[in-house]
Amino acid sequence: MRRRAVQALAAVPAAVAVLLLLAGCGSSSPATTSATAGTATAPGLVITGPGLQTSQGPWPAEYAHLPERRAELGLPPVGNEKFHIHAALHIYNEGLLIPVAALIGLEPSKGIETSLHTHDSTGVIHMETVRPYKFTLGEFFKVWGVKLGPEQVGGFKGLGGDKLHFYVNGHVLTDPAAYVMHNGDNISIGYGADSSFPHSPGTQLLREVEAGKAGLNCSATTTSKKAKSCMLKAGSKKK
Repeated sequence: MRRRAVQALAAVPAAVAVLLLLAGCGSSSPATTSATAGTATAPGLVITGPGLQTSQGPWPAEYAHLPERRAELGLPPVGNEKFHIHAALHIYNEGLLIPVAALIGLEPSKGIETSLHTHDSTGVIHMETVRPYKFTLGEFFKVWGVKLGPEQVGGFKGLGGDKLHFYVNGHVLTDPAAYVMHNGDNISIGYGADSSFPHSPGTQLLREVEAGKAGLNCSATTTSKKAKSCMLKAGSKKK
C-alpha cells in the first residue's frame, strides 16, 4: 500500500510537466497582434537592392541605381507587348494621399524602359511585356526605389494600430512584397489609424485606362498583337 502511494507521488512532477508543455503550445506566435500594444510582427519578404529610399515620402522615381536593380529583378523585356495589365496603388499618411511618382521605371533621356512602370502620379501601375508574367508589388517598389516589407514602406515602420495597414480589393493584405498583382487590383496602404484612409479607394482612372480612354494608355488588352511600347507616350507630349 505504501509502495503504491510513493509511486503516485513520484508521478506528480511528470504530470505537471506535461501540463506546462501543453500550456506553452498555446502561446502566441510572433505573427499575432498584440491587443494591448496595438501592434503586430509579421514574417514576410523584404526587398533589397541599391538606392532604396527609406524616408517618409513622397518618393521620387529613383534612377541612379535603377539599372542595377533591374538586373537583379530579371524582369521580362518590353516591345511588341502581348501582355498588358494594370493595377491601382494608393498610399496614405494620416489620411493624406501620397502621390505615386510619375515615370517609375521609365527614363526617356537614357532610353530606359521597364516592363513594370507608371506614366503619371495617379497610381496606375502598368505591367506590359512580351509574355504573361507574375509581377509582384515588391518588384514594383524595387523598380520605384522604395523599401517595402511586411512592416515597412520607405520610412514608415510598424504594423497595425496607428502604424501600417495593407489592403487589396478591400481585404487585408499580408506579406505585401510577395503579392502577385492582377488586372484591376485596387491596392491601398495606409500609415496611421486603420479608419483614417479608404480601404477601397475610387478606381475611375484605372477603369479609364482599361477602357483605353486615358491619354497615357498604351494597350488596354492583354492579347493585342498591335500593342506598342509606352516609351514614346511617356517621353513626349501631344502636339
